[in-house]
Amino acid sequence: TSANGWIVIQQRIDDTQSFNQNWTLYKSGFGIYDKNFWLGLEKMHQLTTLADYRLRFEVLINGSWYSDEYDHFKMSSELNKYLLNFSRFSGGQSDVQKVRDCPSFYHNGMMFSTPDQDNDLSSRN
Repeated sequence: TSANGWIVIQQRIDDTQSFNQNWTLYKSGFGIYDKNFWLGLEKMHQLTTLADYRLRFEVLINGSWYSDEYDHFKMSSELNKYLLNFSRFSGGQSDVQKVRDCPSFYHNGMMFSTPDQDNDLSSRN
């Protein structure tokens, strides 16, 4: 979608890979890259300390793809529980409400949580 390309940090194609994993696996990453996978919190932290990145959500809802982009994507260190930050919406107006209805949009400014390490106020990890 861009001349500069993208680094895929999560992909969910089907239910063959469980994403109900512990802190250690979310930190290091899991799954199969061309199928269902999670890149890993530590890798995301390391990448986002090197340069200024844009975050793009792509969501398939009822057979239609929607996308939304945000500037200044940063993932803090494990010391700060991999706090997620992104800002300044830069996506298409037609897609924004569909993507904002996606739970990922609400994770901005929150620390990462897993079933074995609850670091946020949400009842879902």
